[in-house]
Amino acid sequence: MNLDIKYGLDMQLPDGKLPGFYAQIVKGIADRAPLFDRHKELLIFDTAESYSPVEELLRHYRVPSERITLLVLPSEGTEHGELYEDYVIETRAENAFADLALTAAFSLQSLKPSAEPAPALMQLKEHLIASFTAGDERLHLIDRQLTELAERIAQAYRCTVEWHA
Repeated sequence: MNLDIKYGLDMQLPDGKLPGFYAQIVKGIADRAPLFDRHKELLIFDTAESYSPVEELLRHYRVPSERITLLVLPSEGTEHGELYEDYVIETRAENAFADLALTAAFSLQSLKPSAEPAPALMQLKEHLIASFTAGDERLHLIDRQLTELAERIAQAYRCTVEWHA
């Protein structure tokens, strides 16, 4: 299964500059790398190769930035959990992204005949950010700090967790 991964660069543009300053940066970025999408000061690229030329430009203008690896959530069939709005970035282009430094995607595996994936998933429900289908598997997104909790809950119901991102 291939997850759709994109590469973000979160800029911290300085306040109080003339509009021409921002226009020069935007034009320079467009000349160096094609954008897949953007959200406020977050630039989103198809490939990691776009980082270097854009970072070079941002260093020239003394604009700090941070690299972010993003998981693209499918536009169809994604169920929003209670925490969806706290973790997912939705752009004007109607794309939804999860920062993989903060989130992790997993599937529950029922390897034993006595496994109970439905109750395990029910217990995890309050921690789920989103659920979606990738390939032929149902994946669930959770806060990365809760991976051990997900493992313990799955184990209690005789399931295993397979991490995908």
